[in-house]
Amino acid sequence: MERADGWFMCRVGFVETVRAVGVVAGEQATRAVKNEWPAFGIIEVDQSLVEDAATLGIKRGLGSLDSLHLAAALVLPRNDLVFATWDRRLHTAAGTEGLQRVPASPG
Repeated sequence: MERADGWFMCRVGFVETVRAVGVVAGEQATRAVKNEWPAFGIIEVDQSLVEDAATLGIKRGLGSLDSLHLAAALVLPRNDLVFATWDRRLHTAAGTEGLQRVPASPG
């Protein structure tokens, strides 16, 4: 992330990230996430995005939130775009949609 010119996340990523950090490290640790949140460019959830996400979810066998994240990435310019995920299905779907991914494989 330190080499990136910018970071982007779908609006719902706030809930997922704060929850995950809170579960693993405790509620106090969520302050860091909340403080860093303004550094991200936000892709808002609108009707067009949810329609694209629904199509991707069916086509790629993804859950609702993963579909939203992928649909959000696909609205961004693709030059130099790198999609980060450690979820195997989402990683595969992003590759099928032509996105460069990190890590190279979800391990």
